[in-house]
Amino acid sequence: MTGIGAGADRIEVGLPAGARAIPELDGLWAARPGRRSAEAVDRGAAFHKVFKEDGPVRGIRTIDLLRFPYPVAFAFWQAAPTRARWLVMRNRMQVIEFEGFDGVIRTILVNPSEHDLSLKAPFFAHARAELVSAAPDSLARAIPGPAARLRAIGIDPAKIDFVTFDHLHVQDLRRGLVGEDGAPPLYPNAKLLVNYREIESVRAIHPLQRPWWIEGALEGVPAAKIVALEGSAWLGKGLALAFTPGHTRGNHSIVFHAPGRGVFAVSENGVCPDSYLPRASRLPNLRHYAVSYGAEVVLNGNALEDTMAQYDSMLLERAIADRGDCGGEVPNVFNSSPFVRSPLAWGLGPTFTIASIHGGALTAAAG
Repeated sequence: MTGIGAGADRIEVGLPAGARAIPELDGLWAARPGRRSAEAVDRGAAFHKVFKEDGPVRGIRTIDLLRFPYPVAFAFWQAAPTRARWLVMRNRMQVIEFEGFDGVIRTILVNPSEHDLSLKAPFFAHARAELVSAAPDSLARAIPGPAARLRAIGIDPAKIDFVTFDHLHVQDLRRGLVGEDGAPPLYPNAKLLVNYREIESVRAIHPLQRPWWIEGALEGVPAAKIVALEGSAWLGKGLALAFTPGHTRGNHSIVFHAPGRGVFAVSENGVCPDSYLPRASRLPNLRHYAVSYGAEVVLNGNALEDTMAQYDSMLLERAIADRGDCGGEVPNVFNSSPFVRSPLAWGLGPTFTIASIHGGALTAAAG
């Protein structure tokens, strides 16, 4: 077992209790980029079969969070469908109850972004300066945070076992894990599940990463509160974290089998289902890009820490997920921050949208 850092706060790299590694997926990243795309499809399809056969999670709820402005040029890298500079995206989180391979029932909270803390990221300072009339209200107004949203649906934040994000852009983890300004942590009994590469990035932010990362986002969080992953982790029945690097070095996609809905992958590698099947999109620039360049997917391109890896990660997500929840052969990729219609990009909207996912029962964390 390897570790990050030194001394008492050395973070060990390994798996959480009740989980299994997924070497079939992680082996993908040893392949050369030119051969990796086809292999991503094969490996993803093979994992999809065994994952779906194992059955769904016990329960899942999706909760919409804050809307925020985002550059069109980033959202549809090389295929911007409008001359508008900005569009609007919406954060959303999931709370999922699942049974681990050790038989223990656990609850995980996925992408519980604290909007006021996200404002610390330099990107949002620039966005607010440019969008004087729109951004300050949409980003800074007082709205219930994720923990309050959980209580509103009968979930006790103190009973959350794990917190995870698909990546750590614009995230400050201290309020949730250790508390701030004398207040107790929002999730006092939760551990953070995160790829160790994300921790390394937070601790030494590269100049090209700086707009999207919050300095000191894990400062003061003890090693005991962090489970650092090397690669993919199959957490239990109906739930896995698939290592999907590219957007960030430690990006992972949350894969779940929703009762009555099928297998989905949560990701910000693309900003809407159109990004995963651009030839079927009603956005002409996406179709033109796909046909002209033989592109199977359209990247969310704000970071591009490894462009080719992000492309192949999208192919992997597409192969793991079921298809058709929002029609046709569109893959069930449940974008963690999908773009939505707004006056900032008048008339622009996704061809396909996946409705909020609710299924099964949440009992272990009931308040």
